[in-house]
Amino acid sequence: MKIVLKTVAMVTIIAAAMGAYAAEASDLKPFVVPELKSWSAGEGTFVPGEELRVAVPSGDTELLRVAGMLAADWETLLGYSPEVISGKGGRGDIILEVKKDRSLDKASGGSDEAYSLDISDRVRISGQAVKGVYWGIQTLLQMADGSADGSLPRGRTEDWPDYGIRGFMMDCGRKYIPMSYLRKLSRIMAYYKMNTLQIHLNDNGFKQYFGGDWDRTYAAFRLECDTYPGLTARDGHYTKAEFIDFQEESADMFVEIIPEIDVPAHSLALTRYMPEIGSQEYGMDHLDLFKPETYGFVDALFKEYLEGDRPVFRGPRVHIGTDEYSNKDQEVVEQFRHFTGHYIRLVESYGKQAVVWGALTHADGETPVKSEGVLMNAWYNGYADPVQMAKDGYRLISIPDGLVYIVPAAGYYYDYLNEEYLYDNWTPAHVGDAVFPEKDPAIAGGMFAVWNDHAGNGISVKDIHYRLFPAMQTLAVKMWTGAETSLPYAQFDSARGRVERLPASISPDA
Repeated sequence: MKIVLKTVAMVTIIAAAMGAYAAEASDLKPFVVPELKSWSAGEGTFVPGEELRVAVPSGDTELLRVAGMLAADWETLLGYSPEVISGKGGRGDIILEVKKDRSLDKASGGSDEAYSLDISDRVRISGQAVKGVYWGIQTLLQMADGSADGSLPRGRTEDWPDYGIRGFMMDCGRKYIPMSYLRKLSRIMAYYKMNTLQIHLNDNGFKQYFGGDWDRTYAAFRLECDTYPGLTARDGHYTKAEFIDFQEESADMFVEIIPEIDVPAHSLALTRYMPEIGSQEYGMDHLDLFKPETYGFVDALFKEYLEGDRPVFRGPRVHIGTDEYSNKDQEVVEQFRHFTGHYIRLVESYGKQAVVWGALTHADGETPVKSEGVLMNAWYNGYADPVQMAKDGYRLISIPDGLVYIVPAAGYYYDYLNEEYLYDNWTPAHVGDAVFPEKDPAIAGGMFAVWNDHAGNGISVKDIHYRLFPAMQTLAVKMWTGAETSLPYAQFDSARGRVERLPASISPDA
């Protein structure tokens, strides 16, 4: 017996068939995104009723919080909200627990995202940490999403990710992306166990599209700024309060926000505010790296968002940019390397991990740049050779431009990603033409990106969503499951509509 999923319209019929088949064939996993590591089928189904409860035996506050989130999402999917209780739970209940499992810990390489899900006459989700429980909840929700009444095939999975960073980068500098959408995006990412969202907070258009005139070229800095009143973009920005709320709300869903202030290139918004720190030689989108005033300006800018007991940048990582600066002569290369090292140390002085764009092959020189504990977006091997960067001690986020860059309606890179190729061939171990062993410790994870290069080209947020959403599903598989996918792409593509009901309820169309 072979089931081929053909249309989203067949969701209810297929869900029942898949559930029945799962009870008969231990090698057929329930369809979820990303794919489960394993599945041992039981007999029959678990049919929840409106008396369904979510039980937290330990009474743990964090588990009770995620139990409440499960109840709210269950109501969105199935029209009723389970009761959340602090207690043991029993037959007919969903039970959430943090429980250390030695075999799971060993199999997952000690991942705090690992979990097990047992479905019998009750549902039990056990995580190595609360984060693992939360990912198990997303698996449960997707299994319910694919069923008209929330019926679940009985069985057991042990599941964990191959890569720790599974992410996406949104260019908010060239196009204002409303906070309302970013908040929805975090939830959609969490549904597919994507855990990192990089927010590119400043950038500028290309001078050639604005009459070759820097004064006319579009530029924006998207975050409220008190240190430099007037720096903040007037056509759309985030207040510090709402950016803090966004980071905290995302963290509650185990999605980390990495804020990025891109310097010393892509910095026209900064030089427009203070022209004297712009480079007369390399262009006004470049900061002048030889002026002390440049360091004073940028130091104070980062300080505003990093200082204090409750800084604006809440998460553990901060991105300092450092891509695509000129390497015209060795003197500027050495100064660029000095600048990069300075801001790595500045970010670390506030207790954060520094993240950089890979540029140190392009800027090859003698000036040392700290690598220990530094994350690098490996995007183009001509700018940063990933093999050499790994040897130098950087951990890499695989984000190869020729494979995973979406640039809407630009005529270069991708308008829509080649998902079939990525599904069949790519994992984060593939950084352009450099291929590392799967789960190599040098590879921290992977990302894909939307770059809004053509400022003002009429592309809407909805247009962007249509491009990134299917890519999100495909790449969620490749970052969690790695090379060990069991479904052919055509079957995955046909089946993915079964796990879209919750994201659809919060998409820009909703």
